[in-house]
Amino acid sequence: MKGLMSVAAAAVIAGVALAAGPSRAKACEAPKHLTYNEPVELEGVLKSGAGNHEAQGAFAYVFLALDQGICVDPPKGGGDEDFGDTGTEKPVDRIQMAGEASQRELPVGKRVLVKGTLFGAHTMWHAEDVLIDASAVEER
Repeated sequence: MKGLMSVAAAAVIAGVALAAGPSRAKACEAPKHLTYNEPVELEGVLKSGAGNHEAQGAFAYVFLALDQGICVDPPKGGGDEDFGDTGTEKPVDRIQMAGEASQRELPVGKRVLVKGTLFGAHTMWHAEDVLIDASAVEER
């Protein structure tokens, strides 16, 4: 009976460790954590990238190259996989430009401060995992 108890106890402990393991493995580790759908200010260099939309082919987009990777946490009410805002599993150092300010001529190749709110990729036009609904872009 003693041997059976220790086998059962080991099984329970292993089950708890397995259940806890993936959540720890998914935790994004970076010095800076931001949250989806909350105002942010990010500084970096604007660069151009190329994506490919299955139905309509190649497209160009602009992204903010950050000096250091950041983690983005789900919104306060929880994330939704359909909207790509469940949080980043690893730090990101590229944020795709979207929103009103991104429709203007952007100073690609220049260091900028971008103000807006972050959201997760959820369409084929979203080439990066994280995008910013940019309200202002200021050259530094």
